[in-house]
Amino acid sequence: MRKRFMLAGLLAVLLVIALTAMACGGGEETTTTEAAPTETTAGTGPATGEPIKVGLVTSLTGPSAAPGVSIQNGAQYQVQYINENGGINGRPIELLIKDDKSEVTSMTLAMTELIEEDGVEYFVGPFIQYGQEAARTICEDAQIPMVGAGPPSLDQIAAETPYEWSVMMAAGPVTQADAFVKLIKAHGYTNVLAIADTLSIHQETLTKLAELSATEGFALTVLPDTFGLSLPDPQAILNKIMEGVNSVQPDAIITLSNPLAQPAIYQGLRNLGVTLPIHGSPAAAHPAVMSRGPEAVEGLYVCDSGGMVNPQDLPDTWPVKAFQVDFYQRYFDNYGFAPDFFAAVGADFFIVLEAAMKQAGGADDKEAVRQALLNLTDVVALEGLQTFTPDET
Repeated sequence: MRKRFMLAGLLAVLLVIALTAMACGGGEETTTTEAAPTETTAGTGPATGEPIKVGLVTSLTGPSAAPGVSIQNGAQYQVQYINENGGINGRPIELLIKDDKSEVTSMTLAMTELIEEDGVEYFVGPFIQYGQEAARTICEDAQIPMVGAGPPSLDQIAAETPYEWSVMMAAGPVTQADAFVKLIKAHGYTNVLAIADTLSIHQETLTKLAELSATEGFALTVLPDTFGLSLPDPQAILNKIMEGVNSVQPDAIITLSNPLAQPAIYQGLRNLGVTLPIHGSPAAAHPAVMSRGPEAVEGLYVCDSGGMVNPQDLPDTWPVKAFQVDFYQRYFDNYGFAPDFFAAVGADFFIVLEAAMKQAGGADDKEAVRQALLNLTDVVALEGLQTFTPDET
């Protein structure tokens, strides 16, 4: 299986302190067809036709709940926006959401229930990367078009499984490693120390980055130690990083971590006297990191996939800047807090799905939508320009 996408790139941004609130998820299933009115930029009137049932399975509880709830927020807002502006040929989207509890077993059960009991016609998600392959298989068997988050693992890319009913949007390890090469060279680093949590995207990004370092003019030392989705006692992993710092004497550190563990690692290293630049992954571009306060985030660099953290500061040449700035303001006006990377993913599910439905002439013919989905070109999305081809997933 190969990945179908063209991402405009991963952007390095400096996190600044912000007052950020996070909504909390609850309940086994929620349904969204409309919400409180917000100001929109396209005034075609609300959709009033027969609803299009779309299922989203995301993590509202468990270790992936913080980003999973942001996914839900972004998806719900984009559905609201689409419905307030005419829907899909006058038909509103009915969003049915289930909690996967951060588990693959719960995810597959939830998707099966949405198909058999709720009659969903389309899927977006799921959020958990380790559930993507199972979710795509379900949609292949049921012949339901799906817009997934991704990213694919290196094994999935190598397998070249011919998925015909789904696409994945996120940048995989090859793209993320390439972004870190550009970042390292732009800063002039020559000796980098790196560590990652157990997420395959983080482990595999460092694997590819290590391969590239030999030809790109810098030394990379990847620590063999790792950590999980939460880090209640970070001291052991901090000790390992400090051993690496003292041994390697790097000029920068890369910590590819989920948003729950990143603040503890960053603050712990600063408390131990580390003054080196520290760079994190797109997963760290999340309120769960920023809400920990100045000591846990000030000076932390993260690679933000698309620039949704601070689109106002992106160069005017960035191809989706105007789109991002507009979404950022509308989202803030609606929720009272800014979107993060994961909210952008949730919204992009429906930006891509809407583009396929409109290219297919509506949502009635799932086969036509499937064909359109596999042939979308330069869709303006919050993560960049999205392009898919039938030969790459």
